[in-house]
Amino acid sequence: MKLSIIIPYYRGEQFLRDCLAGIREGGYEDIEVIVCDDDPMDPRGVAFSRNRGLERAHGDFVLFLDSDDFFLPGDISRAMEEAEKNPDAVTVLDLKGTFYCRDAVIEKRVPKTFFELDLPIVQRAVGLMIPIKLISEKRFPERFRYYSELPFMTELLECASFVFTNGVTYYKRIHNDPVNNPSLSQEESPVRIEQFCGLFLEAAGIGRSEGARQLALCAGDFFMKALTNDNSPAGLGRSEHLTRGDVPVIKKALSGLDINVIKEIADREKRKILRALYDGRLGKARGRAKRYLFKKKKKGLFGSKDQWRLAFYRKIALRMSVKKELVFFESFNGDLYGDSPRYIYEYYIENNPAKRRFVWSIKKEGRAAIPGSCGFVKPGTLRYMLALARAGILVSNMRQPSWYVKRKGQFFFETWHGTPLKRLVFDMDEVYTASPGYKKIFYDQSRKWDYLLSGNPYSTDIFEHAFMMPKEKIAQLGYPRNDRLKAAGDPQKTKEELRKKLGLPVDKKIVLYAPTWRDNKFKGSGDYEMKLPFERGFGEKLKDCFFILRLHYFVSGTDGLKDAFGGNAVDMSAYDDINDLYLASDMLVTDYSSVFFDYAILGRPIVFYAYDGDEYAGELRGLYFDMEKYCPGPVVRTQDELAEAINKDTDSYKPYLERYNAMGDFFGGPGDAQASERVVRFIEEQYSTEM
Repeated sequence: MKLSIIIPYYRGEQFLRDCLAGIREGGYEDIEVIVCDDDPMDPRGVAFSRNRGLERAHGDFVLFLDSDDFFLPGDISRAMEEAEKNPDAVTVLDLKGTFYCRDAVIEKRVPKTFFELDLPIVQRAVGLMIPIKLISEKRFPERFRYYSELPFMTELLECASFVFTNGVTYYKRIHNDPVNNPSLSQEESPVRIEQFCGLFLEAAGIGRSEGARQLALCAGDFFMKALTNDNSPAGLGRSEHLTRGDVPVIKKALSGLDINVIKEIADREKRKILRALYDGRLGKARGRAKRYLFKKKKKGLFGSKDQWRLAFYRKIALRMSVKKELVFFESFNGDLYGDSPRYIYEYYIENNPAKRRFVWSIKKEGRAAIPGSCGFVKPGTLRYMLALARAGILVSNMRQPSWYVKRKGQFFFETWHGTPLKRLVFDMDEVYTASPGYKKIFYDQSRKWDYLLSGNPYSTDIFEHAFMMPKEKIAQLGYPRNDRLKAAGDPQKTKEELRKKLGLPVDKKIVLYAPTWRDNKFKGSGDYEMKLPFERGFGEKLKDCFFILRLHYFVSGTDGLKDAFGGNAVDMSAYDDINDLYLASDMLVTDYSSVFFDYAILGRPIVFYAYDGDEYAGELRGLYFDMEKYCPGPVVRTQDELAEAINKDTDSYKPYLERYNAMGDFFGGPGDAQASERVVRFIEEQYSTEM
């Protein structure tokens, strides 16, 4: 039997490639593929494209496939086998949601590649093997952009039986960049409820039995989301039809259903909400929805400290006045007293004409290292939330908590935490982090930054497109954390003093190994695993060396360190100021971490151990430039090459550093050691004028 696959397409070539690859590798040959391409200057919508496809379809079965969805190898053949068993019924394939590209799902690059997607059958036209004889003259209404499936599917439900299958999956791709490339369900639109109601009324005139029942279930799900501000799909909870006192559009739509169909809905809360809306009582429907939310969160409210803390933040802390004299500091989510916030703070306490008061977000074990007079709050506590709500100036090198509310009178200065080599946020094609919705989350959080610090022109250019940050909001002042590296002094004397302070050998070549994290090695929230890429006894290949391990703050575990180096290594990942480790070492070994931009200031040898370079640069992240051409050191791939590079003398690295130094201020920023002063002056000037 012949299968006609109809694919509406507007934009997103990378998605379409995956879609077509799934068909090509589907294992079934008797297929016609009809791609209905919208005019990019005048997009006519999915309904138009599907209808044009139906006019051209000649198969025995029709499958609607969105251009951003896909199948895995062999699944179309298996789907046809199931469909041919029931040639007079609609065969429903298993529906899964995924944030990842097809290759990532096949190769299982992340621990959880898909999730269950609960989409009402009447609201779903994709992933169905439909006998073409059942379609006849059925068409999708073209005057609506959203929910055009409702009348089509209602009519189909009335005239056909539906057979559900297991083991044949249709993967619905959720776009990871809803800001720049939203799918239809991610588009922000204030007309969703109006269009849903218009099409619901049309569909209700068709539905009598199964179609009507499925419509009622769909309406219950839809309005529950709308009333509880679920925001799925985007913009749903902000419709004007749910913020004004009368709901004639909703009432009229629901009146098309027999009230007895609503009464038969098994879910009590949804049934009661629909009944209230059917009667035009929006207030009662909203009250029901609030009670539903309360019951849903009841366990959390009475059993979770986090829920109580958030309630305290929203109901109490945000109602207290902002203290304009208070400056809040945080580095790496409170894990360390370090990076640029540290040096901004230390300049403040030495030069404080505005008589500022200070508070640090820091875990208890890190407080002893913080000088001066300041308060301390532990991340996640009530005092932490109170400080976030009341500080006039906030300085951080990471994103703020997702629940943070930027208040009038607050000034948020974001320092970030490095000059990028690996691609960031909106420059990443795929996102393999723990939060696949990372791009939208990042966008929402970064809109609360008043200014973003940049250390050099190179970073400024990248931040503008990678963070979608307006250039006028990027303060290119240099990195305060680099002031100490640029300050004049006797490097040998400093090295000896620091080695004694840190308990490191003074008579050995000290190599600092500081790799970054791998997006696909997720263990838990903010926690990634990393198996050290050294074989047992690797240290024996090195000439009189001692290794310092400094893992990324996202990474936990140092398995293999002792096996590789014996007693000639130490893990200093928890040490607060990496500058001490830079200055105490003779050489840096890294991979794709931004640490090399800072270390290059010292003019010391750097080796890039890119043992997984093809995977990292091609699949996981991508890089901003060719490492072989621009990095200030050799790029090695194997442990033997790494050992050879470490054992070379310092003079052999001079050509690499000269190549890097030729880029001058573009990579390194200002050559002075005054970034901390510039930043503090900038903050004070902007805060006094803008606030």
